[in-house]
Amino acid sequence: MHIKELLTNIRLPFFTFICILVKIKYLCESDTAFEQTRIVPRTETLNPIEDMKKHLGWMILLLILAGSIRAQEKKNCKVACIGNSITQGVGVKNMYQDSYPGILAQWLGKGYDVRNFGYSGRTMLMKGDRPYMKEQKYRDALAFEPDIVTIKLGTNDTKDINWPTHGHEFEHDMRTMVAAFQALPSHPDIYLCYPVPPTKVQWTINDSTIVQHIIPIIDKIAKDMQVKVIDLHTPLLPHPECFPDCVHPNEEGALRIATEIYRTLTGKEPASYTPARPFPGKYSTWKGFDKYEFYHNGRQAIIVAPAKAAEGRPWIWRPAFFGVFASVDSALLERGFHVAYYDLTHLYGSPRAMKLGDMFYKVMTQAYKLNKKVTLEGFSRGGYFALNWAATYPNKVACLYVDAPVCDIESWPSRKESKLWNDFLTEWGLTETEMSGFKGNPTDRVEPVAKAGIPVIAVCGTADKVVPYNENFANWKERYEQLGGKVKLILKEGCDHHPHSLENPTEIVEFIMGAQ
Repeated sequence: MHIKELLTNIRLPFFTFICILVKIKYLCESDTAFEQTRIVPRTETLNPIEDMKKHLGWMILLLILAGSIRAQEKKNCKVACIGNSITQGVGVKNMYQDSYPGILAQWLGKGYDVRNFGYSGRTMLMKGDRPYMKEQKYRDALAFEPDIVTIKLGTNDTKDINWPTHGHEFEHDMRTMVAAFQALPSHPDIYLCYPVPPTKVQWTINDSTIVQHIIPIIDKIAKDMQVKVIDLHTPLLPHPECFPDCVHPNEEGALRIATEIYRTLTGKEPASYTPARPFPGKYSTWKGFDKYEFYHNGRQAIIVAPAKAAEGRPWIWRPAFFGVFASVDSALLERGFHVAYYDLTHLYGSPRAMKLGDMFYKVMTQAYKLNKKVTLEGFSRGGYFALNWAATYPNKVACLYVDAPVCDIESWPSRKESKLWNDFLTEWGLTETEMSGFKGNPTDRVEPVAKAGIPVIAVCGTADKVVPYNENFANWKERYEQLGGKVKLILKEGCDHHPHSLENPTEIVEFIMGAQ
């Protein structure tokens, strides 16, 4: 894209545009050698024309970042997949990625938040051996307030321990579940799924009960309660090879289930899908390394994999600004680190962000066996999340690498940025009156990080006008050191908020390597 076209397409207030141009003059070079606290001298300033040419790439990047700051949290279409072990993903090696809800999430992609509420062994019958509606999973699904619900229960209800005694109550119980979802404020579209066909009687689960009783009941309820039906029985019937244990679908079977659901929800044919890949999502490359982009709980996630993982599968995680000033990420990939990005940019380090971050962490460590101690990398507002997440889950953090981090919400965005300030209040569920007692800043939550002895390295500019050092990390550092913690600090003399990091990242990389 031509530069003029790029600038034309970036929607920024004129005043903001001028401010960004002014800030270019403060951009500085960085050096490498430092002690525990090191001041990097500012390089000699070029003449104005040469200086503008030299930093043109940074200027464009700053414009894009400024535009992203204005971005709003958009409402995703929330999809709840209710079911038993087949929904949960029993039968596939990677439940998160290759279960049918996992495949569906990848196909639906941006704009959708697909959650797997499958629970092994559960029944629709309230008097069954393991009733789904008595589980926390069911309460969680209701609390999720989905826009779309798929219900695939009935397989375990066919067991001898359940159907002969309580089968006459199946219709009542399914109506109860449908009514509960219909009563939600989100008024979801509900899809009742025919159970997939067991290839023979196994654990007394049988297809005859499904065909003769459960499917007719589903049809009757769908008609009476004006909900839709997805037939997962007929398409899977010719494929017994998809059910190695006669009940649970393998990766191919899960793919066929996801295909039928996707077709019904969208009216489209899905993209091709290859199960059992290293990571889910769209494949490409980044700086010569394999890159996978997908959506986890409705938020963008990116994993960049090294050519060969280092021992212990270490990883570094950014919650904001993927690929920006990424010299450290690039160097760590060469050392065998995985680089992870999970977009929590506009959540202001809130309790919701903490929970979403932990859910992502669990997937990375459990489904993909990344190290249980993660290196957190936080630039600017990303630092607010990183420091708060380390305080919330200190036992899960190997070290912290922060750069010009926001540590006090009164400093950035502050009330001067009224739109961002109100977004912050909304995200945290606070009123202006309640801010007088607010204790959610990283500067208020230093103690858990210090108790855990988490190593910290920070890079800050002494002339930062966006996130002033003396109002933010200087205060966090002082409290951390008072509690016995140690910080390796690199101060860039005369440098504003950008550029982040160092051109030669060796010192930072070695610090991170030493903390593993």
